[in-house]
Amino acid sequence: MRKFLIIAVFLLLVVFAVYILTGEREAPVYLTVQAARQEIRMTVSTNGVIEPIERSEIYAPIDGRVTHIPVQEGEEISVGQLLMELESEQIRTALAEANTALLEARRQEKAVLSGPPKDEIASLDAAIDEAVLQLHETENDLKAEEALFDRGAVARAAVDALRKQRDQLRLRIDGRKRQKQELLNRYSPEEKQWVNDKVRELAAQARFLEQQRLLETIRSQRSGRVYSLEVKPGAYVTRGRLLAKINQPGKIRLRVYVDEPDLGRIAKGQAVEITWDGLPDIMWTGVVEQPAEQVVAMDNRTVGHVICTIEGSHEELIPNLNVNVEITTMRKPDTVVVPRSAVFNPDGIRSVLIFDGKTAVLKPVVSGMVTTEEIEILEGVAEGDEVIINPLNVKLNRS
Repeated sequence: MRKFLIIAVFLLLVVFAVYILTGEREAPVYLTVQAARQEIRMTVSTNGVIEPIERSEIYAPIDGRVTHIPVQEGEEISVGQLLMELESEQIRTALAEANTALLEARRQEKAVLSGPPKDEIASLDAAIDEAVLQLHETENDLKAEEALFDRGAVARAAVDALRKQRDQLRLRIDGRKRQKQELLNRYSPEEKQWVNDKVRELAAQARFLEQQRLLETIRSQRSGRVYSLEVKPGAYVTRGRLLAKINQPGKIRLRVYVDEPDLGRIAKGQAVEITWDGLPDIMWTGVVEQPAEQVVAMDNRTVGHVICTIEGSHEELIPNLNVNVEITTMRKPDTVVVPRSAVFNPDGIRSVLIFDGKTAVLKPVVSGMVTTEEIEILEGVAEGDEVIINPLNVKLNRS
C-alpha cells in the first residue's frame, strides 16, 4: 500500500511538471473600442457670473445713517418709488444754525432799511415841539421884561434869568434835532448794502442745506428689479457709497473667468454652454461677445474676464448667480476619433494597436485635435477598426 502511494505521488509530480513545461499559457487580455466617426470638440471649462446689461447703481448722495429700507432684494420697483431713507445729523444741525442766523440777519436788515422806530422819532418830535413852545413863551416874557427894565420897573436879574432860560431852550431844541437826525442817518449806504448781502448769503446757504436734507430720501430713477442691497438699516454711509443695484429683468449677460493659459484659445463668436447647480437639468447657450482685454488676480487664480451673450429664454438666470461655463474653442463635426488612452509613442512614433481578431498590430498614426478624453486620427485608423485602449500591457506584433 505504501509502495502504491509513493508511485501515485510520483506520477502526479510528473504530470504537473509536464503541464508547467508544455501547457498553453493564458492568452493576453485586450480592452478594445471601435474607432468612430463623430464630432470632436476642444473646450475650456470654467465658471462665471450672471450680470445685468442695463443696470442702475444707487450711491449715497450725502453722509448719514440708514434709517429705513422699505424694499427687498428681488422686488420689482417703479420710477419714483422710495428705496431708502438716510438721516444726516450734520446737515440737520447746520440747517438749524443757518435758519437761526438768517432770522437774526433779517431782523437786522429790517431795522437798517426801515430806519429808527417810529415811536422813538415821535417822542423826539414831541420833545422838540414842547421845547419850541416853551422858547416862544420865554422869548415873549423876555421882551416884556426888557421893556420894563428900560423904564426901571424891574431889576436886571429878572431879565438875565429869562435870557438864560431862552438860551437853554435853544440848546435843548438843537440837541433834540441833532439826535433825531442821527437816528435818521444811523446806517450808511455801505452798511445797508452789507446787511443786504449778508441776508442773501445766509438765505442761499439755508436753501442749499435744505436741498441736502431732501437728499435723505432716496427714490428710484428708473423701473426695474432690486437685485442687490449693499447696506442694512443702522449702517453709517459716506457720500459716494454704493447702496443698491437695479436692473431690467431679462436683460443679462455672462461674465466668464478664464484662466490665463486658456485665454489664447478664446475668440469672438465661439459657442458657450451654461449650467447652474440649482437647476442641473437645464442648459443655456450663448456666444463669446468680447474676449478678455487684460488679466486680473482673483483669489488664487489669474484670469481674464470674457463677456458672453446668452441666447433664448433665460428667466431663471438672475444677476449675481454663479454658473458653470464651457466654451467650445474648436469643433470638427465629422472625423475619426479614438480614446486618448489608445495612442502611445513606442520608439518616439505616435501609434495605436489594432486588434485584427487574433493579434495586436502596431499602426503609426497622424493625429489632429486632442481633447482631455479623445484624439482625432487623420491617418492610420479607419472607422470601425478595433483599437486597443491598454496598449502598454500588450506584447507588440509589428507590421
